[in-house]
Amino acid sequence: MIKYLPLLATAFTLSLSAQSPITLSNSNMPGNNDTLRYTNASPNSLGNYTQTGINHTWDFSSLVSLGEGVRSFKSALLTPYAFYFLALNEYGEKVDDTLGAGPLTITNYYNFYKKQTTPVNAFVADGVGMTFSSVPVPSYYSDRDELYKFPMTYPQYDSTTFKFSTVSNSLLPITYSKAGHRITKVDGWGKVITPYDTVNCLRLITTQYAKDTVKTTLGPITVPFGFPNYQRSYQWMSLNSKIPFLEITGSLVNDVFTITQVRYRGYHRIMANPVSTGPELQERTIGLYPNPVKDKLQVHGLAPEASSFEVFTLDGKKVLTGAFKAMASEQSLDLSGLEKGVYFLNIFGATTKTSLRFVKE
Repeated sequence: MIKYLPLLATAFTLSLSAQSPITLSNSNMPGNNDTLRYTNASPNSLGNYTQTGINHTWDFSSLVSLGEGVRSFKSALLTPYAFYFLALNEYGEKVDDTLGAGPLTITNYYNFYKKQTTPVNAFVADGVGMTFSSVPVPSYYSDRDELYKFPMTYPQYDSTTFKFSTVSNSLLPITYSKAGHRITKVDGWGKVITPYDTVNCLRLITTQYAKDTVKTTLGPITVPFGFPNYQRSYQWMSLNSKIPFLEITGSLVNDVFTITQVRYRGYHRIMANPVSTGPELQERTIGLYPNPVKDKLQVHGLAPEASSFEVFTLDGKKVLTGAFKAMASEQSLDLSGLEKGVYFLNIFGATTKTSLRFVKE
């Protein structure tokens, strides 16, 4: 019996390892050239998201997709604001090409994040870059917002402060500032299931308690307006997703949480409306990207027998038909002739029909 003890000890150690929470560090955060696809989902399809625990399984496989998007990060040195955010461990995420309108139009809007090691090891919000009247206007956190502190594992509780303000000069007629504190609690670990994949995760709740102030300059008079801004986010973090594998965000008013956004990492892999339910069909996945789409829609995960497609409007009008190339698992559809709106793509095989929803910008 003694000779089997080492094997039993090894098996016991592996069992404990398989049932231990993961640990996250700054290396698990987004960095240069990370292009991270996500899917927006309907809050009505969530189910119970408040349950948590140790070695818990959260099943969100029934989430209904509302459209896809991409978050792209690159070194701050490769952005239009390299001079203002010089650190090698600084990364910019382009939020929008254009915000506002008329005399208040802002272009090239970036959020900047930093992987810092001191004074605390954390992934922080560091500042904002924007261009107003062709002039770069950087703004900084005077007290950086520690979005995640490391090493992160279960259990963990952090309370941090932050303070941010846009520049106050003649360039911008409106200035914005916020100050407050953030409480982050890792309250569970286990596995999370979405229509994209199943991964090991930490579950955390982060709540921002801030006071926002907007100041408008009208001639010699500056008019300030302040209001509370309480935001909460439930996040399921994994080792390889870089951004939350699943994130539920919303506002917090009088301790009442109202969901404003649900999104998960990746695209919707689950086939919709299959006519046949054979095992080989159930394992196959079809996805669309980008979604929303402007001109070219990529269809990936096609079965070899996929032969043709149809595109319908929400009211059932057929607006496009075509054929797929034989044996090609990924193909491109030209949608440049469609008007903006919501459409359904029907994909036909020998014994199958798949319906997928997309948005034309």
